[in-house]
Amino acid sequence: MRTFGKLSLALTGAFLFVSLLGGQQPGGGGRFQIPGFGNDPLSLLQNDSVKKELNMTDEQSAKLPDAVLKAVANVLDGKQLKRLKEIELQQRGSAALADAGVQKDLKLSEGQSKSIKTILEDSGKQRQELFNEAKGGGGGFQGMREKFQALQKETNEKIQEVLSTEQRRAWKELLGDEFKIERPGFGGEFKKGKRKVDLD
Repeated sequence: MRTFGKLSLALTGAFLFVSLLGGQQPGGGGRFQIPGFGNDPLSLLQNDSVKKELNMTDEQSAKLPDAVLKAVANVLDGKQLKRLKEIELQQRGSAALADAGVQKDLKLSEGQSKSIKTILEDSGKQRQELFNEAKGGGGGFQGMREKFQALQKETNEKIQEVLSTEQRRAWKELLGDEFKIERPGFGGEFKKGKRKVDLD
């Protein structure tokens, strides 16, 4: 039973970590997500009411990504884990550049890290405004989609200006080969989609 639970957490992390944690990074360029939607352990831990019931701290929430990846590492081999990490970074987009591990890999200076944090925070505020506008029924689906895409493009361009040529090259290497993920659409159909995360 304990092994099954560990495997369940690992598989949950492999896929929902990308869509839930990745998409909800502060100021990030992640897709629109519904945090805490689902009954698996990770989805529940993203639900504010569950976190309140468990008296979870911000520090504990911040440790979840690493904990999930450690569980996944016990199931996948090195090659699989590396590819999963690349897909995760592609799905998270510019939000991943807020991670200390990614910043270390890119050898960002303290000044660069602060600049990226500011850019992502500003982007997050604008994203929230768009969410509020969307909930209010303004702009229509296509119009809101274009606004979100424009904001993501603007965020990526600003981050590009912060990174050096070598750092942009290193970021591309971390992303690996482009992957088009299949997601179930309405009526059970699967559609292939990709996140635009290139910074050049």
